[in-house]
Amino acid sequence: MSFIEGEDRTQASLLPPSIDDYIAPDALVRVVDMFVGSLDLGELGFGRTVSAVTGSPGFHPGDMLRLYVWGYLNQVRSSGMLERACARDLEALWLMRRLAPDYRTIAAFRHDNPEAIVRASAAFVQFCREQGLIGGRTVALDGTKMRAVASPKNIAGAERLARDVAHTEREIAYYLDRLDAIDEQMAQGFDDQPAHRDAFGRAVASLQRRKDRLTKRQSELAKREEKVIVFGEPEAKPMGYAHAPKLPSYNLQSVVDVASGLIVHHDVFNDANDSHLLHPVSLAAKDMLDADELHVLTDGGYSNAEEVARCEVDAITVSAPIKRGAMNTEHFRPTQFVYDEDSDTIRCPGGQTLRPSGKHTRNRAIRYRTSGCKTCTLKPLCTPGAQRTIHRLFDQGALDRMEARIYADPSLMRIRRCTVEHPFGTIKRMSGGGRFLTRGLRRVKAEAALSVLAFNIIRATNTVGTGTLIGTS
Repeated sequence: MSFIEGEDRTQASLLPPSIDDYIAPDALVRVVDMFVGSLDLGELGFGRTVSAVTGSPGFHPGDMLRLYVWGYLNQVRSSGMLERACARDLEALWLMRRLAPDYRTIAAFRHDNPEAIVRASAAFVQFCREQGLIGGRTVALDGTKMRAVASPKNIAGAERLARDVAHTEREIAYYLDRLDAIDEQMAQGFDDQPAHRDAFGRAVASLQRRKDRLTKRQSELAKREEKVIVFGEPEAKPMGYAHAPKLPSYNLQSVVDVASGLIVHHDVFNDANDSHLLHPVSLAAKDMLDADELHVLTDGGYSNAEEVARCEVDAITVSAPIKRGAMNTEHFRPTQFVYDEDSDTIRCPGGQTLRPSGKHTRNRAIRYRTSGCKTCTLKPLCTPGAQRTIHRLFDQGALDRMEARIYADPSLMRIRRCTVEHPFGTIKRMSGGGRFLTRGLRRVKAEAALSVLAFNIIRATNTVGTGTLIGTS
């Protein structure tokens, strides 16, 4: 029995009359072409939307945007790979109508239009809203760390730089001593110059250049407020989880609609901590959805009392568990002290009443104490000090209401987890394991927008089908 054999490459054949016949009717590339064609690129802020009167003609920004969106859909993100795709991929040939820009032109488009690309991604969310695909009442919020281009070796603080400079100086001194010894031997009558003398000289010059580079970094770090800087990409910050190595990264925040699973808003920050991002990200999502009220499901990393209170002022209801630190099990926990809002007092387990005794401005908290600790029989179980102090945050009431919603409906956290974690996994798979290709926060935001737009196109197509999306245009 023989194997299945292919056709002879030199055999003439009758191909389909048009390249359109090679593209399936339900291919995602048709959605990309339809969506970009419906955009007002000039209003979004893309450059060169009107051809110049003089000079060589350029590529239309719509074609370049089509190429990038298609590339991120197919895990083809670098300008070099996109250039090669234009010459050998049937979908790219169809989409670009046989146009083949070089990699410099492709890279320049993403470099020069980051804000417009972000607005194009938001335009698809508005398109889905107009088609009734987004519920917009309950959303899930979370963040993930995405690797930056910079190498972990470029992370340095004052101590490490000082250590590297000292080590380099010791190496320079070693080679200089060796050169002095060689010169001394030559002065004593040894006319033959060792072959490695020139190598020693080159090593000293190389080490001196390294020392100059480290000294320059020291002066640059001294001018900045940060204690640690990522040289080569200062807007990236060392980030990681728990005890994992801290790598140069950015913090990608996403807000996902619970009803549809579409990402309705996203942004990129260089804050490693999520606690101060709850209000700005939630408010931006509320504005994007043009909603009067919004219910945000998130995790304990966002349980900042001040941020939750600001959300309540803007009609944003937050449901999340309170993030608590390690508790001392030898003494009464703060949760065992009952607060009375009417009298602004706290009742301790021993029946004593703690009253306000001052404020902790930096931590935004009020101190509560009582003089009854001296005679209380439960004092050994309460505190080893003279008296027990309870700190209550200025906005503790907002945290208590937030936690009460979780206790009333524990399924909210399961909904949050199933809604917001899946998009991150898909985006990281489509972006080479979760690593950006460009440098700087401004251009990283454009990359994130392309990834989010690609995910939303896939999600919307899986929900209603390619034909429905194309037909509604």
